[in-house]
Amino acid sequence: MVILDRSLRSIQKIRQTSDGEEDIDWLRISEMQKRIAPFRNKSIDKWQRKTQNISEQVAAYMRDPTKMVRQMQQRRSAIGVFGDVPESTSNAKGEETHPDGDPELLNDSEFYQQLLKEFFENVDPSSTETTFYALKRLQTKKRKIVDRRASKSRKIRYTVHEKIVNFMAPRPMNIPPMAPKVFENLFGLKAQKSSVDS
Repeated sequence: MVILDRSLRSIQKIRQTSDGEEDIDWLRISEMQKRIAPFRNKSIDKWQRKTQNISEQVAAYMRDPTKMVRQMQQRRSAIGVFGDVPESTSNAKGEETHPDGDPELLNDSEFYQQLLKEFFENVDPSSTETTFYALKRLQTKKRKIVDRRASKSRKIRYTVHEKIVNFMAPRPMNIPPMAPKVFENLFGLKAQKSSVDS
């Protein structure tokens, strides 16, 4: 109840001081952000196991964000964008050109490499750059998984055709010359033939 009264009073103060509705909304949002920020930082830091807290790292990067953003931005001339027209026609339309880089093209690999490097420094301070570069070298030398026994005809290569699985082609049978006589004697056909003939 006390919290509700406080928020109502603050809203009334905002209404008295501001002219537009947008100002009220933004002030409400900034007030909520200020109230939530300590809880958010505390919750993130609670689950973080490194020596330097995540919120401190983000705050360190955000002290000078323009430097980091300038390093991440790439020029359109350096990278071909799919579906984009060449520079000569795009400049004719009146679009702004950015000498430092295009704000829509970002390469944040350096940022993540820096975070990975700081992680290794915090885990084991004795091996800072050596571990980082050793891991980077291992990433490029990953070998393709290949069956080594398959070369030199040591393994049969075949493909399975699903339609002819468990199918066997007919083989001609060689019937021995005595087979008809055996069947005649076996089933009594010889006696029937003699009675029919007479």
